[in-house]
Amino acid sequence: MAVDQEYMYKVLRGFGDTGLPQETVNMLLMLGFAILTIAAGILWYNNRELKRKLHKVPVSWLTDHAKVFKILETALLHRSKIDLSFHSNSEKRRTIACSIADVLDDRLVLEIGARDGIGKNWIGRQVSGFFHIPAGKTGSVIFFNFSSTIADIVPKGSQYININLNFPEYLEQTQKREFLRIAPASRHYDYVNIIPDTKQGMKAGLKFLSSFGEYSPGFMGGKEASVFLSDISGGGLSLELTHMNTKKALRFKLKKGNNFLVLLGLVDTGNRGIVRHLFVCKVRRVYIDPTQSRAQIGLSFEASFKGYDEDTQKPVWERFTQGGCPEMDDWTYNLYLELYREGTQ
Repeated sequence: MAVDQEYMYKVLRGFGDTGLPQETVNMLLMLGFAILTIAAGILWYNNRELKRKLHKVPVSWLTDHAKVFKILETALLHRSKIDLSFHSNSEKRRTIACSIADVLDDRLVLEIGARDGIGKNWIGRQVSGFFHIPAGKTGSVIFFNFSSTIADIVPKGSQYININLNFPEYLEQTQKREFLRIAPASRHYDYVNIIPDTKQGMKAGLKFLSSFGEYSPGFMGGKEASVFLSDISGGGLSLELTHMNTKKALRFKLKKGNNFLVLLGLVDTGNRGIVRHLFVCKVRRVYIDPTQSRAQIGLSFEASFKGYDEDTQKPVWERFTQGGCPEMDDWTYNLYLELYREGTQ
């Protein structure tokens, strides 16, 4: 610690004027230096701790470069797709599906099909990426997201483009693709309905599954009513009900917080044809348009019917404690990729 020599000389002379022995003066000076050194050390430590707390890294972040590199290499090995989102104050979120072309020490190279609008003007843009890798041999997956900046855009012939990202400073482990929500066309689902979660409703839902869709319960809006799938994600779905008014909604207790059964017949993105599902869903929002007698309902997936117990023959349900259905999350993601390849998404 630098000390003004003239000031210290005056202090020393002041001690000398008091008539104290030189040994006592030296001891007092050494004690003063020690106190100042300790005080400076305490101030430095407190300042470092304050900075550490202000810049505390979330526990879900992986910041070790070697670990991040290994996870990205695993994603490359398993040909994991990356959902790349662009954020701007002047435009809505835009998401495109990419594949990983290479993982370098300072770059992450992504590959997408050539399309209009992608060029050098993208360099410098902030992006968010989302992907998953297998978790052991259980069939489950681990989801990650990251943020980065586009470093370069490199055309690869006339069919593909490489997006070079600066190597991510961190990976954040997440539970599901929370932002990926699809509004499927009618050709992507065979049937959708919502019925009360009662003993009679459960019986009807199970019959829908056992008859492979040949039996379907009526709509809550009546014989002339219809139900449409507005959008769906891993966390839930939105439905539009026709011929629904406030009086009918009160009769069926259609309000926020109540559970209902949702029956779905989805077109598989692979080769399984129509796959039928029975869910217990919780109502999260309800809006009834009295001028058109239509209701918009938002629901979350709470549990899914998985079959019957071999011993008791009672229905077996999988409850979603993590806030989403992995099977619907995968279906949504695969449909998104299919629409992207078709150029309709």
